[in-house]
Amino acid sequence: MSTAQNKIRHCKKITFLFFFLTSGLFLISTPKTYAADICIEGLKELQKSQEVIQDKGGIWGYLEQSSNLKDQSILGLQIDGKLQRLIVSFESLCEEGKTPTPKLHGLILNLIGDARVIFNKDADRQPKDKVLENLNGLKKNIDELLAQLPG
Repeated sequence: MSTAQNKIRHCKKITFLFFFLTSGLFLISTPKTYAADICIEGLKELQKSQEVIQDKGGIWGYLEQSSNLKDQSILGLQIDGKLQRLIVSFESLCEEGKTPTPKLHGLILNLIGDARVIFNKDADRQPKDKVLENLNGLKKNIDELLAQLPG
């Protein structure tokens, strides 16, 4: 074998070793990076989305301001509390070192989004039954997700 062939072979081995080691390091570091991203950025996104509702009085305030639904404001208080519990549960998973999944993040974000959709419609311009149906459906969905979360 010539010296040139030995050099090529040696370069191939070094290149293979380099890619093997760097890909291994990438795979090892990815979960920590992902955990940090979802626990910091994901949590921040959930909190900001919830703040949009809470800054305007929450679902409770939404119902309190409605002449048709004021007597149902306790339902809004329950929904506000349960949405906050979802966010706290997400945060607790991070604190316990159990990385929340993107699916869980998406489910919580969607429920907050559903609350925001309800919140953005004038309650007095909708049939009372329809608003209550939407709110009870939201509460049911939140309860189902809370039941799946630890503690």
